[in-house]
Amino acid sequence: MKFKVTKRGLFITVMLAWPLIHYLVFGLFLQIQTLLYSFKNWNPYTGKQTWVGFDNYISAFKSMANDGVWTSAIKNSLLFIPINMLSIILSLLVALVLYRKIPFARFYRIVYFFPSIISIVVVTMVFSFALNPTQGIVNGMFDLLGLEEWKRAWLGDTQTALISVFVFCIWAGIGWNNVILTGALQRIPTDYFEVGKLDGITFWNEFRYIVLPISWSTISTLIILGTSGAFTIFLQPMLLTNGGPFNSSTTVALEMYRLVVEKNSYGLAAAYGMIFALIGFVVVWTVKWLTERFETVEI
Repeated sequence: MKFKVTKRGLFITVMLAWPLIHYLVFGLFLQIQTLLYSFKNWNPYTGKQTWVGFDNYISAFKSMANDGVWTSAIKNSLLFIPINMLSIILSLLVALVLYRKIPFARFYRIVYFFPSIISIVVVTMVFSFALNPTQGIVNGMFDLLGLEEWKRAWLGDTQTALISVFVFCIWAGIGWNNVILTGALQRIPTDYFEVGKLDGITFWNEFRYIVLPISWSTISTLIILGTSGAFTIFLQPMLLTNGGPFNSSTTVALEMYRLVVEKNSYGLAAAYGMIFALIGFVVVWTVKWLTERFETVEI
């Protein structure tokens, strides 16, 4: 059987080859390699690998049950799920306000999007300067308002470090979500909004009965993407607080990073990776099921 090579077929083959190779090398191969590493102890200095069976998994489960660091890391990582949903809600409200063609709407979109295009190192540095206990603008504003008792070492206090990381993630994420949600809003027929104005519906009813149902497919996608990333967040807490103070703002991904970089425990880190990959799959599947169920219910 002969196959005729055409320009169209060659173009399609070339275009599909790169993403396929990328997935096989950086996706499937690395996942299989991580699974194999989770059953081994690897000495990075000698390169010697020893098969240890389920020892890494047993150690991982013992740490998660008894080690306060991992308890805090798991709790903090799970909290990023509702924080992501809050970020999406705020982003949707911002997108809806800017969609109403307020003055300088395009300028505000650019301002909101800035944190998404600037290096996260630079953005976290700026945010850290703002929360500096002696020279930061936040404590400076409290001084001006006569609220000195509200001043804190925001990133160095166990009661505010994690909250500060959450605030940063919301602030830095609004711009990206805003762009995606603005595209969803632009697909809504303008007739719907015009009829709503003639009927005198309130902003809340417009949001509830027009924006939310029509944009729900986009919103649910952002929710699922944010949920899937909850167990992979480590740069934000690492750059802002380094997981401290006293591991109050650490995350699962940051602790796995420390196992590799600081303790050279590749096998144990791989075991944690496989465990949380499974937990993450269950959590994401549950959230996906809930968002699909919510879509079928009349809002």
